Amino acid sequence: MLAVMKSLMNSIFGKIVVMIICAGMALWGADQAWTAVNSGLGGNLAGAGTRGIDATSLDRRVETLLRNINTNSDKPITKSEAVEQGIIDQVFELEKSRIVSLGYANAIGIKPSTDAVVEQLKTVDAFKNPLTGELDLNTYREVLYQNRLTKEEYEQQVSDDLILKTLSEGATAALFPPQVLAGIQALYIGETRDVAWFILDASKAPTPDAPTDEEIRAYYDANLAALEHPERRAIDLLQMSADDFLSQVTVTEQEIATIYEATKSERFSEPEQRTYIELYFADRDTARAAFGLLAGGADPATLSGVLSSQTKTGDKDSITDAALRDAMFGPGKQSGALLDPREVDGRWQVARLVSVQPGAVYPIETVSDVIRGELARERAQVLFYEKLDELDRAIGAGYPLSQIASELGVPVISFEPVDANGMTEDGTMMNGLIAAQDAFNDAFKINAGDVSIRFDGNDAVYLTSPSAVVAPSTPDFEKVKEDIRQTLVAQRAATAMKTFTDDIVASIKSGETTLAAAAAAADSAVDSPTMPLTRVTAEQSGLPTPAITAIFSGAEGDVYAYPSRAGDKYMVVRLDKITPPSDEALEVLGTRATSSLNQALNEDLQVALQAEIERAIKLKTNPGALEAYKRTIASDQ
Repeated sequence: MLAVMKSLMNSIFGKIVVMIICAGMALWGADQAWTAVNSGLGGNLAGAGTRGIDATSLDRRVETLLRNINTNSDKPITKSEAVEQGIIDQVFELEKSRIVSLGYANAIGIKPSTDAVVEQLKTVDAFKNPLTGELDLNTYREVLYQNRLTKEEYEQQVSDDLILKTLSEGATAALFPPQVLAGIQALYIGETRDVAWFILDASKAPTPDAPTDEEIRAYYDANLAALEHPERRAIDLLQMSADDFLSQVTVTEQEIATIYEATKSERFSEPEQRTYIELYFADRDTARAAFGLLAGGADPATLSGVLSSQTKTGDKDSITDAALRDAMFGPGKQSGALLDPREVDGRWQVARLVSVQPGAVYPIETVSDVIRGELARERAQVLFYEKLDELDRAIGAGYPLSQIASELGVPVISFEPVDANGMTEDGTMMNGLIAAQDAFNDAFKINAGDVSIRFDGNDAVYLTSPSAVVAPSTPDFEKVKEDIRQTLVAQRAATAMKTFTDDIVASIKSGETTLAAAAAAADSAVDSPTMPLTRVTAEQSGLPTPAITAIFSGAEGDVYAYPSRAGDKYMVVRLDKITPPSDEALEVLGTRATSSLNQALNEDLQVALQAEIERAIKLKTNPGALEAYKRTIASDQ
């Protein structure tokens, strides 16, 4: 490279070229320029072998993902938010894994035939002609156009999917676990364990000695750091939302009436009823012929080959079948709408929408408050956005929080001193203050009287300002003496209950007493599951998870004790018997064991395949290009 640069400097033209290169480095960054050249990626963000992904392709993947997410989301995600939430990086990681596998497949010569791609296209219902049920090129092109895809792009996606499927299935084809492993797995699954238990009231343990004043003082002196109160701050909070401006907007009766008249049939009426007829035929050809006649306006009563027909009337929610519901109640569906022929329970169904009966309209008096509230909120939201500009100007001017609030016409809420977790000295959590999130956290980084950063919540914006700082301090001994006493009493009680329980467990293990005798002495009763436990059924027994783990890793005669959440009750469990499965049970369990092993081996082989692919093909990335793509998102929003 240096030799080339030197030779260029020998001519006027060469010098100009070098100047342009240097200017480009200054503009775009030398690191990024050299990275693109040295990596051989060109304009790609990443590449492996002959496969790569550029910013346009990544952007299309991101848009597809966001479109799917936002379809059923109450709060759609923008591309800028996707960058902030790391979604772009996640998509990029998935695409890197994909192109590594595709690059490897290309290197070893895996490529689907044109016929294989066409056969895959034939399986997509969206591309089929509703009358013939076959792949229709016009329908195919129209669907691709609606989804902003070219024929070449989509068919490349199909080809890539087939390649990845071949790689995955090829790694695990004809995979069968050795019979000896299946037998071991069957033994593992089918082994049963008999257990019994009783509930011990550990609160009956001997009462420990109460702590003396000397012991309390000793505890205080030994735990000064733990007893120290953290820094607390008294914080003023400004919380501004559209609700603050509802009193400043006016909605007239005429406006309510106008909106009511324009939207009453869609919003303020009972659900509309629709009448439709379902027709059933013996085979697909007869159903298609009937569909064609119905599409031409034929009367259902004149159709031939009808096995049965049903005329139904109901609202949208009365139809549980999603395809039928969409065909009869979908957007824009009017009388005459048809459901394409489809097979249902061995027969072929066609449906036709006969009529639409609008629902009864609610009187304006019953919905006027709803309309008034919606209009008021919309206008208050407009005022809120206007106030945001005033808020930013006030923040930029360096006004104190009280002046900012006065100019905006919103109140300031003052909170008593809290720690960095939002808790007061007496243990009360100030949730209203915690809602300020970043603004609340910032209140512990700035000086008293300063104003925090602005935090934008879902429905409000927040500012905070610390009004006073309470330095960390250790409380006087006399102030916490009683609290320490209670702590020591609780600790000693817990220790006494555990010791009491451990002694009973030890006596059962040693044979000094039996489980039944220990239960009787504790005024309890021995209980056991209705059937021996297996590793499959143990979770339904009601036993604690730690007890189940111990039971299936222990030996006959082992005894365990597990406390309740309060710590005053213990479940004392004994493992009585371990029984291997019978020959008959092993035969039944063989299939299940084989299936379980197959799944485990498949997963292991997939991991091994991916590791082998990553060793065989080198992934190249261009981090600078990815960051540049993210910056274009920020500038476009």
